[in-house]
Amino acid sequence: MGLEQVVIPSLPNRLVGASAPQSPMRTSGSTCRCVRLRRHLFRPIALLVLAPLALAHPIKTSIAEANYHRPSQKLAVALRVFVDDFEAAVSAHALRPISLAKTSPAEFEACAHAYVAATFTVRTREGTPAAPHWVRREVKETTNELWFHFEVPLPGGVEGARLRHGVLADHFPSQINSVRVHDDGRKATLVFLPKQTEKTVRFHP
Repeated sequence: MGLEQVVIPSLPNRLVGASAPQSPMRTSGSTCRCVRLRRHLFRPIALLVLAPLALAHPIKTSIAEANYHRPSQKLAVALRVFVDDFEAAVSAHALRPISLAKTSPAEFEACAHAYVAATFTVRTREGTPAAPHWVRREVKETTNELWFHFEVPLPGGVEGARLRHGVLADHFPSQINSVRVHDDGRKATLVFLPKQTEKTVRFHP
């Protein structure tokens, strides 16, 4: 399923359950008892506060691998989404129910391509939009994954190009996406947090 488990990390030892530094000043017994009481109460209170925040908006992700082929001057993109998440988002975009199992292949392809083209965008370093050329899609039923493969022409190279991976982010407010860009041994990772727009590809030494 597209829902990914959120794990609440353990609180640092310096906040919970750790011994406070010894003060050179002497404290009364009642003060020590108050410190110990606050320390023991902090853990359950913190968990009660943090758990609803994590569970209220389950984090969802989509990754993309983008490999730049210099001979063809094209960016080959492999985009992964979870089937149920994608169906929900593309249905909202198409204003009608869209299902991989029930919608006709031609209609599903048309709606899926229109949605991906609107939410995963590429512009050249000059700012010119680059339209995708669809190659194929594949379904991995064991992991409930749907992969889209397409190519984007980038005659001027991929460095300096502007990418936006907003797939599913319009439908799920906690969506976090990433694109790993490869170019002749160079690598760059673009992470798109909620409400972030396009980012420029930069390779750092």
